[in-house]
Amino acid sequence: MLILAAYVGNAQEWFTSMEVAKRLAMVQDKMLFVMWEGALQEEFPVILRMENGESIMADLTRDENINSLIWQYFVPVKIPEYQYQELSENIKETRGIKYFNTLIDDGIKIMDINGNILNTSDSQNYYIVGDSYYLIFTDFIKRYALNTSFLKMELKNYYESKNFTTTFRLASKYLDFAIFAEKNLRPEIVTLSNIYFDEVRVYLEDESLENRMALYQKLELLKVKEALILGNPKKASRILRRIEKENIDESNNTLDVFLNYTTLMLLNKYQNAKLLESKVSSVNIKMAEIILNNYKSGKDH
Repeated sequence: MLILAAYVGNAQEWFTSMEVAKRLAMVQDKMLFVMWEGALQEEFPVILRMENGESIMADLTRDENINSLIWQYFVPVKIPEYQYQELSENIKETRGIKYFNTLIDDGIKIMDINGNILNTSDSQNYYIVGDSYYLIFTDFIKRYALNTSFLKMELKNYYESKNFTTTFRLASKYLDFAIFAEKNLRPEIVTLSNIYFDEVRVYLEDESLENRMALYQKLELLKVKEALILGNPKKASRILRRIEKENIDESNNTLDVFLNYTTLMLLNKYQNAKLLESKVSSVNIKMAEIILNNYKSGKDH
């Protein structure tokens, strides 16, 4: 558990330029901590857990302890209100109402360096006082203070040049990132990966794209991987049954075998999985073991 020590750091002003903040976050392997400028002009009470076990209430917009904590784990940005129209336009139609509401509300938005929001889940930690809910800020930090070095190359390549290849690789890397994340964060990382997969599907509408049908098939197979990461092997098995084995493109064979092997392992069909094991690379065997351990751990709770 992240505990806040009783100290006061040096005051630091938040960035007002999203582009400058993105570049720093890329270098420091951090996420962006984003709020609307107007929201920062009001009180924002949160709960802090101190070293001595005490929980206290503080104001996020005024307390320098909190400001220092934010700077330690994130790159903070305040968005000018005049950018509301530009940033929110068409978002409800393309990302859905939950994403839209997270973007426009006065709360905290944790974004990657491309400005896509991670924390769209409702299952965040709150402390109830009377009829009011207060964010347990130290728990929030623990959940979202991600080191993005695992994604560094893919984030950088996408940031510098958005095309089918960079988008697909970043989306896929986010899926792998979810495998190593804490259980309660995996669904949000998968949701973030799907923002990029949606962009991939737009690229695939270009009929001139080479191996277009094989790439569509790979996207379907990656839905199987998503189901496994989220601990739903029965869903994974249903998707796999819909894919005709004789039509698996050669470029997708390795992924298909890995997914079938992992699904069988999660469904306790070890003898059937053993028949495929020799066809699965050592790297993918280890990946399957991690997914299996995550699944068993989740079932224990």
